[in-house]
Amino acid sequence: MTFVFDEKTKLEFIRENDGHIYIELPIVCEGSKDTDTIPFVYDTGAFVTVVNKDRYEYFGLHKLPRYETSLGGYTGGTKGYLFQIPGLRIGVRLLLDVWAFSPTNPELRQNLLGSNVIEYFRPFQDNMNDVIYFPDNLSPKPYYSEKHNISLACKKVLVIDD
Repeated sequence: MTFVFDEKTKLEFIRENDGHIYIELPIVCEGSKDTDTIPFVYDTGAFVTVVNKDRYEYFGLHKLPRYETSLGGYTGGTKGYLFQIPGLRIGVRLLLDVWAFSPTNPELRQNLLGSNVIEYFRPFQDNMNDVIYFPDNLSPKPYYSEKHNISLACKKVLVIDD
């Protein structure tokens, strides 16, 4: 199955029997290679992207500036860190300084692609062909945390010509 960004950019995804959509996205940070990816569940219900503890430490993201916090959701109040992924690549688009949350509990294994990333593309689904299209939306209205006065959208989107 395929995510379609435009005529030249398509990204494969898997729909499991549980109905969830799984997608692997390249991460761009110091020391990363083109083959370095994070497997995400495409989660329109998550307001921020989540990276599990293993990936967070593997890519050295725990060495970046972070805020200790807790995140509510289906697991209740989960302690962890709010930080920015230096780069997350989706097709020809590179999202810079993507806000993400990493739980301190290593048993929480699922990575979630949250609405702070999904909003950049306003996807809609063609259920007949099992294709999800992404019309361009490079300036979404970001989520703002009144408590911390920060935007949980990413800082900038670059379009890279391969």
